[in-house]
Amino acid sequence: MIKHLPDNASNTFIRLRNSIISATGKAIGDFNMIEEGDKVMVCLSGGKDSYALLDILLTLHERAPIHFDIVAVNLDQKQPNFPADVLPNYLRSINVPFHIENQD
Repeated sequence: MIKHLPDNASNTFIRLRNSIISATGKAIGDFNMIEEGDKVMVCLSGGKDSYALLDILLTLHERAPIHFDIVAVNLDQKQPNFPADVLPNYLRSINVPFHIENQD
């Protein structure tokens, strides 16, 4: 599900986002990184780079001429004071299947 950009998103931000999505799509196509029926695992650390990757792949998922699935995976190491419900609630809200592995 492509998230709609906020009304106050700058033109620079929108151009940069579109450029990154385009370059990622081109790389996937050029190197056959994702094929029909693939399941793509996106490892989420909780940082902005992994959230950005998930957003890019979700956008490409909606635009792609092929079908592939996305599953988000997180390694929960039970860091002190890290709210355990944030990531699952976010992924549920955008309808992304996920698995949280609890390991030290």
